[in-house]
Amino acid sequence: MKESVRKLGLIGAGLWAMTEERVNDLVKDLVDKGDISKEEGKKAVQDLVEESKKQRVDLEKKISDKIQDAISKADVFTRKDMHELESRLETLEDEVQKMKNKEKMFFK
Repeated sequence: MKESVRKLGLIGAGLWAMTEERVNDLVKDLVDKGDISKEEGKKAVQDLVEESKKQRVDLEKKISDKIQDAISKADVFTRKDMHELESRLETLEDEVQKMKNKEKMFFK
């Protein structure tokens, strides 16, 4: 029984890298050996798969946060920056056109 707990602990530690199929296989082996009951096996699979999904979501969020942090520190020109620059350029073009129209009226 102590060995079974150790194996389940090892499964949990590296769970985020494991597939559901692999978890099922490991738990099935434990059930077949009689280390855990079939009900305990089902519960273990459900718990481990759920924990795996949580760990994946957490890992993806951490990676995304780190990437965003790196981009902001790297002073990278983003789409948002480009859209803001385009908007400012359009405003300037409009102002230049207005000035040209006033100039034409004045020198006419």
